[in-house]
Amino acid sequence: ILVPTDFSETANAALDTAIEFAKRFGARIQLHHAYHLEVPPLYAGFGGDFSTTADLLGPIQESADAAMDKLVEDTRSRGVEAEGRVAMEHASTSIVEESKRLPADLIVMGTRGLTGLDHLFLGSTAERVVRLASCPVVTVKGPA
Repeated sequence: ILVPTDFSETANAALDTAIEFAKRFGARIQLHHAYHLEVPPLYAGFGGDFSTTADLLGPIQESADAAMDKLVEDTRSRGVEAEGRVAMEHASTSIVEESKRLPADLIVMGTRGLTGLDHLFLGSTAERVVRLASCPVVTVKGPA
């Protein structure tokens, strides 16, 4: 069972559902966190150096890795085999590709509930995954 996470309450609700499925069907969970940031090089001033995206993204990657390690350990402590992966990629593309790579039998993910212009221009990650995934997708609403 592939469980995408952004470490939010909504993603945690989806993980709770996935853990129930995993226990019932003897499945393992693959947690997946994908993030994408477009950061141009930053100029430090005349005669100075440019900051690279690695300078800026290193702490973000470390934070994501630490959060993933904790989530994997928490999931295992609930009696389910689990692994985690962090990728610097667009979320929906990364989730669909990960589901093919595993291959996943099921994706369980949270919804964010974008409305209005945000939904019109951005769509939602969950909506794109439902459209593009080759396996079933269960979406879970987060706490109200």
